[in-house]
Amino acid sequence: MHVSVIGVVFLGSLTLSAILTPAVRRIALKSNLVDRPGFRKKHLLTTPLLGGLSIYFAFGIALLAGMILLRDPGASMTSLSWKPLCLLMILGGGLMALVGLVDDILGLSPGLKLVLHTVAALAVGFIFVVKGTLLNIFLTGSSFAWLAAPLTVLWLVGITNSMNLLDHADGLAAGSSAVAAVFFMIINFMSGNYPVAFISAALAGASAGFLIFNYNPASIFMGDCGSNMLGFVLGIIAVLGVYTPEGSIREIAVLAPLLVLSIPLVDTVFVLNYRRKTGKPLFSADRNHLAHRLMRLGLSHSQAVIVLIVIAILMGILALLLPTLEPFQAVLVLAHALGLIGLFSFFINRAEKRRKE
Repeated sequence: MHVSVIGVVFLGSLTLSAILTPAVRRIALKSNLVDRPGFRKKHLLTTPLLGGLSIYFAFGIALLAGMILLRDPGASMTSLSWKPLCLLMILGGGLMALVGLVDDILGLSPGLKLVLHTVAALAVGFIFVVKGTLLNIFLTGSSFAWLAAPLTVLWLVGITNSMNLLDHADGLAAGSSAVAAVFFMIINFMSGNYPVAFISAALAGASAGFLIFNYNPASIFMGDCGSNMLGFVLGIIAVLGVYTPEGSIREIAVLAPLLVLSIPLVDTVFVLNYRRKTGKPLFSADRNHLAHRLMRLGLSHSQAVIVLIVIAILMGILALLLPTLEPFQAVLVLAHALGLIGLFSFFINRAEKRRKE
């Protein structure tokens, strides 16, 4: 597959998303499917929901075009051939978007919402496991190979809900998803895993096209429809990805997707730990996410989101280095990333304590 194909699918998906988003916005306004300002919500104006539909349709149409126009995009390094892979991505992402859409329309409680997200991720994740798409990494051939299936499903449930939690500030979920998908695209293209690079480019373009309208001040929100779909598809891409060249140590492969998806994962860990320490229900909604805490320290809405996006880019660059490193060097890279996250957490906590004094 030539790099121009990747560029075309990225730009095509971006254009579709940019065209569909205003249309979806008008439908949401006419249907009164909006998010109104509230106690724990930063926005001051009633804002249309359903933006996730434009992301999903742009992504799905790009994959359908790929299925029709590309007979063989290149050697597949997954257990699935090109067309079944695209079809499963479209159907799986669609189911996750549908579950989120139900929540956007009915306004489900955080607990019930988490249950539905998890059930949907389990159902779709099970299909991928049956088809042979497993988070093997270094489990294949070892006595722990049986863990591949449950770890795959657990990963999909976790990253789906992490992206859902990340959608708490204008542009953050869409921007983080675009950045993550771009790095997955680059890594897989460099490793020759062209089908996954194509899928990643389609997701990156769809997220970037929506970001035009979702950046602060947002004129439309993606809702759970969008965050569910983005989290699940990114989770599948992470499972399908090839992160180390042939002949290298596969154990370091686990580090790349963790670095690429560090922002939603770290935000989830931080907010759950914060709730545990303050005695709040773990699955309650609040304003103690990373972006919220940065804003309380004096950053503007846009500045807080930009800081987190820049961190996501820096982590993605570290992930790009992994294929060129020896195992001990890869461990040092991970230690470096964890150290940066630790310092980030330390300064946030320290600053918050000083403001309370």
